[in-house]
Amino acid sequence: MLAWDFCARTPIRRLVGAATKAPVMNARTINSYIACQLHKEIGELEASVAGLQRERDNCLSRRLAAFKERLARRGRPAPPVRRDAAPPQGGDIRKHRVAQPGERLLIDMTNTIACDFVSGIQRVVRRLAAESTATGAGLPVVLEDGELYACAEGKRRDRVELAAGDKFIMADASWHDLRGCRKAMEHVSRRGGSNVLVLHDIHPLLYPGLFHPENVETFSTWFDSAAIASDALIAVSRSSAEEFLGYAIANGTSVNPEMRIGWSHPGADVDAETEAGASFEAAAICASATPFFLSVGTLEPKKGYPIALDAFERAWSSGVDARYVIVGRRGWNTRALERRILSHPEFGRRLFWFDRAGGADLAYLYRHAHRLVAASVAEGFGLPLIEAAHFGLPSIASDIPVFREVGGDAAVYFDVTDSASLSMRIREACVRRPAPVALPRRRSWREAATELFARIRNEDYQFGSFAWRLAGSVGQDGAERARTLRAVS
Repeated sequence: MLAWDFCARTPIRRLVGAATKAPVMNARTINSYIACQLHKEIGELEASVAGLQRERDNCLSRRLAAFKERLARRGRPAPPVRRDAAPPQGGDIRKHRVAQPGERLLIDMTNTIACDFVSGIQRVVRRLAAESTATGAGLPVVLEDGELYACAEGKRRDRVELAAGDKFIMADASWHDLRGCRKAMEHVSRRGGSNVLVLHDIHPLLYPGLFHPENVETFSTWFDSAAIASDALIAVSRSSAEEFLGYAIANGTSVNPEMRIGWSHPGADVDAETEAGASFEAAAICASATPFFLSVGTLEPKKGYPIALDAFERAWSSGVDARYVIVGRRGWNTRALERRILSHPEFGRRLFWFDRAGGADLAYLYRHAHRLVAASVAEGFGLPLIEAAHFGLPSIASDIPVFREVGGDAAVYFDVTDSASLSMRIREACVRRPAPVALPRRRSWREAATELFARIRNEDYQFGSFAWRLAGSVGQDGAERARTLRAVS
């Protein structure tokens, strides 16, 4: 219902044009996969609605009784309401030297502080904020009505007095506060500073079916009014930067012509917990002689878990004795997938799901897994491939550009959304010893942040300005435009 309602309210050009004009390989295959998963999700919702309707008659009397009880208690004094103290003001928040006004990198972490969960974006923001403080390169900030306030230990501190030359680093999910984001950008510009966007991906524009409809609309509005107005954009991968360029040029988006565009890979510090800190469940899986394959990431449509599960069912039916372990919290639009996992006849035997795994469990599973399986249909970076390489774990990955960028020749690839192709790779991994290859190099967050901050300070953006890119694309056909996007200035 929500998906169809969103389609009815959203211009067809945006829904279809984004996918057809996006410079992404296998777009038609990926969109077919999305449509299939949406149909399953709609079926799951319809079944839930039918169940709720049946339950309605049974619970009506209980609701009425509860309502009468509330009425009876109306005269009783209400319990005291706890009010959180206002954020502390003043004080010295600096444990290390910070850059002086006019040279500061102001790392926005407004949404990360407010979040009650940690996903890929929040992990990046927290590490950048920590490194900016530790190295003295910058200052973590939060927004309040467009004003920037210093932030330490998750609490708002003093208002930041902006100076010419300061750089506002929008690494967080700022589309959740468009008004505050725009006001902050305007404030920074008026004071002679610059606004730098750290782009994770633009997949809500390229593949809207992968996300909740309201999030697509929110992201789209933010992109059209804030992201394209930035003074510079630095993506977490070259692939993400190329997707941005391809989408903007193909759709005639009014991007700030002076925007400089580049990319810088994130770090991948793996938690340092010892094997002794792993849970009993993780230790039991690793103690078995039967090899297991590991997937890491939130349960969400773009991760391709249905594809991987189809592939393992094929492998099991052909006699392959291997296990499949998923590590990732519940996400969105995956009710059908969750039901499939939890009701699967192999669940608890050869299929496992850790939805609340800690760092010790994850490190332990990485260390003992037979292969990493990354079945995503779209990604901004591909951190699990780098984390797996840290433990010497080879990867089997879907053949999407960013995985090629991150995994290189060290990973084995299968056709996007093709469970038969993945199943064949699983069977090969069970019978063949992997050839010795150089695994992707893992960079610490200190190294990654140092490179990112240096690129921003020195304005060392690989793709140069958007105007230069646009000039090189006018009048070109698709093949020439693709070559233009691959060129590095």
